[in-house]
Amino acid sequence: MGLYVNHTGLMWENAEDFGALLVFAEHRFYGASKPFPDGTAGCMNWLTSEQAMADFATLIDKLREPVAQGGLGAAKSAVIGFGGSYGGMIGSWFRLKYPNSVDGVIAASAPIWSFVGLDPPYDFESFSEGVTYDMSAAGGSAGACVANLRKAWSAIESAAGSAEGRKQLSQGFRTCYEIADVDDALDLVQWAQGPWGNMAMGNYPYPSTYLMHGQSWLPAYPVRAACEHLKDPELSGLALFEGVRAAVATQFNNTGDQTCFYNGDGASSLSTEGGTVPRRVRMRGRKMTDPPRLVHRDEARAQGRRQRGRALQGEANSCDGTWDYQWCTEMVQPFTTGCGGKDFHSPCDRYNYTTSAASCQANWGVTPRELWVRRGLGGKRIQDGSNIVFSNGLMDPWHGGGILKNLSDSILAVTIPNGAHHIDLMFSNPADTPDILAARAVERGQMRKWVQEVADRHARAEL
Repeated sequence: MGLYVNHTGLMWENAEDFGALLVFAEHRFYGASKPFPDGTAGCMNWLTSEQAMADFATLIDKLREPVAQGGLGAAKSAVIGFGGSYGGMIGSWFRLKYPNSVDGVIAASAPIWSFVGLDPPYDFESFSEGVTYDMSAAGGSAGACVANLRKAWSAIESAAGSAEGRKQLSQGFRTCYEIADVDDALDLVQWAQGPWGNMAMGNYPYPSTYLMHGQSWLPAYPVRAACEHLKDPELSGLALFEGVRAAVATQFNNTGDQTCFYNGDGASSLSTEGGTVPRRVRMRGRKMTDPPRLVHRDEARAQGRRQRGRALQGEANSCDGTWDYQWCTEMVQPFTTGCGGKDFHSPCDRYNYTTSAASCQANWGVTPRELWVRRGLGGKRIQDGSNIVFSNGLMDPWHGGGILKNLSDSILAVTIPNGAHHIDLMFSNPADTPDILAARAVERGQMRKWVQEVADRHARAEL
């Protein structure tokens, strides 16, 4: 909650001009909004988007009550919602489901069309292809970046076949244990593919802590910064491995204090916004906890398994919100990588509902409602709604599941060619490009329109 409050400047910078009160409503089960104490059996059953939206409707009703009844006496005030990413999805669905509660919504980077069963269907590879765009010359990065990464994946696997190659891998990637076989090499490939989605979401034109949970900084245009280490098209062998390691260190060692970067079994210092990186990548990433020394790979993997087991058991008993649980129940966003020849991943990894459902049963004892967004939240038939602005940055890999064209004269789509993940909600910055400024201008214009509509409605009622 605090991360969002401290980074979303659009509301802070406009509240006074609108004479508005800012109210930040925390989603149930997240932060301090825990309906049940830890250890309550079945507590996670009430962690759903529907329940969260009902909470927000109840809160708004309370704010509208007279002051004597504990409210703010805001019965005639316009209510405008703002949300980014999952918050943007919730905000748009809230406007569609509770039009009496909220008069308009700015839904930034809200991929509400990134689900199964929609018509036309969602392209499961669009996220990874969006990341690859940021890594390309068209996205402002070094032209050889993608080609070098594709070359690196097979080179890593090949090097694992010899003692000298394994030595090069351990040296080039500064691993926390010696690479011992091809399985280690494949784990290393998955690790090195991990941070690019997060860096693409945070591909802002200025340094930012947002995609690092406010704990450390990514540089301006982090994907471009990472790709600078892979700009030489002739990289090979040890130099290629060092280039890939330096590239991913843009995130994994953004504090500059790591002496080794990889300790096996997919472990890394991956840090994400939560709920916005493909689930298969997010589950592989966890904070590196081993000391900076070479350890035997079996020891490292055993440590990782023990840590994961404790974490899962703790989550299941804590009644704390987690995106993985929501993915496993209703927010089933599918991802395929490396299969269409258009992205930087390798090998091909196709979305498989059966495998995902088995994992969800094992971890949480639940089965995903794969088609719930279409059945329960409107799918793509939302054109009869009103007063929503969907904004999407084309440098944000989530835009492939977003709304990029106007659906009506009051459900508008704003595209931001130079924008990353809900950048229009951020505080103004001298580095903002004209399209970012233009998006905010459209949003302010719609907000004024919605406020005026409410004022006109109450004026008519008083005649």
